Amino acid sequence: MKKKAIGFDEIDKKLDRVIDAMVTHEDIKQLEERLDLKIDQRIGEVLTAIDGLVKAVSDLTLEYAAVKTQLARHEEWIKLIAKKNGVKLPM
Repeated sequence: MKKKAIGFDEIDKKLDRVIDAMVTHEDIKQLEERLDLKIDQRIGEVLTAIDGLVKAVSDLTLEYAAVKTQLARHEEWIKLIAKKNGVKLPM
C-alpha cells in the first residue's frame, strides 16, 4: 500500500493546532500569579480564623480563672460558716 504524501497546507494546519494547544511562558506566569493571590487570600482567611480561636481561648481562660477563684472563695466561706455553727463537713 502506498502512503499518501502530506501537503504543506495540511502540515500548516496541524502545526497551527499544536501551537494553539501549547501553553506559553506568559500563560504559566499568569497562572502562578493567580495561584499566589488565591494562596495569599486563603492564608489570610486561616490567620483570621486562628486569631478568632486564640481570642476565644483567651477569653475562656480568663473566665475559667475567675470561676476558679470564686469557687475557692465560696469553699472557704462554707468552711468558715460550718466551723462557726459547729457543723462537721464530710470530706
